[in-house]
Amino acid sequence: MKKIIITALICVLGLTSYAQIDENLSFSEIQSKAIDYFRNNNADSAILYMEFAYQKFPENDIRSINILGSMYTRAGHYSKAIDIWKLGIEKGHYYNLNNPRYQEFYKDNVDFAAIAKIEKDKIDAAHMKHEVILPSNYDTNKSYPTVFIFHGNNRSIETSKQSWISKTMKDECITVFLQSYVHMDQGTFQWLPNDEKTNKEFKEIYDAVMANYAVNKKKIIFTGMSAGGRKAIEYAFNEFVPMSGLVLNCPVIPNDIQEDAIQQFVSANKKIGIITGENDFALVAQKKLVSDIEKIEGQSKLIENKGLGHEFPENFSNFLDDYLQWVIE
Repeated sequence: MKKIIITALICVLGLTSYAQIDENLSFSEIQSKAIDYFRNNNADSAILYMEFAYQKFPENDIRSINILGSMYTRAGHYSKAIDIWKLGIEKGHYYNLNNPRYQEFYKDNVDFAAIAKIEKDKIDAAHMKHEVILPSNYDTNKSYPTVFIFHGNNRSIETSKQSWISKTMKDECITVFLQSYVHMDQGTFQWLPNDEKTNKEFKEIYDAVMANYAVNKKKIIFTGMSAGGRKAIEYAFNEFVPMSGLVLNCPVIPNDIQEDAIQQFVSANKKIGIITGENDFALVAQKKLVSDIEKIEGQSKLIENKGLGHEFPENFSNFLDDYLQWVIE
């Protein structure tokens, strides 16, 4: 009976030292346990796990600092959060400190404002990037459908290239991988909605591609995942630059698409194809957009993958090929 009571007390009180953490756990296992503790309102044990991970796995310090900064903040350890973020920023990492979610915790905190400004100044000095991949047997005397790919948040050109793989792109299209200038952490980026700098720099990239490559200007496709899909939709429905259609995976749908913008999209014979999961958090909005387009006899498709959420399906390349061919035809 006494043993049961002691065990129960340990569960309630949580961990008290690193010695109670299994040394054989991987970084991802420790991270998972820390997040579980935090979700179950045991911040002290969660923080202990992540501090242990930070010390044991220095190669994962970007992720450790990101999680610890958030946990420290929500646990009220503001000085610890600021100190560890400062260490990360001095190493060249980014933690999205200018996100409004932090303002409720750090309003009028001059130390936080100082490191947030350092990060913002570094972001403001950065620029969008892009990489152009030409189709096999590219011939300047021909013209090619051109695909612009917007990565999802917390992603990059390199991670996009691992997912957006298509025989159609490889053989028939000029492909332009885009990367936001706004860091989330080291090596990953995010899109800001309605951002003037992004608009300006994307337009410059778009114009350069039109001028320097053999683009079929009647077959320009915007593609994207999640927030990248949202950015592609923004440009398509605002008629920011000429384009022909959209192929999107689990896009986040902007909540300000106007009826006249949908009407114009349909009148211009543009197409939209959405690949998504039945458990995707944005599914309702995705279906509504497709329905609004179909109501006025527009061209739209939506594939809802069973058992999947906000993610790429295993056979994504096949869906991508089919949708690209449909838009291009």
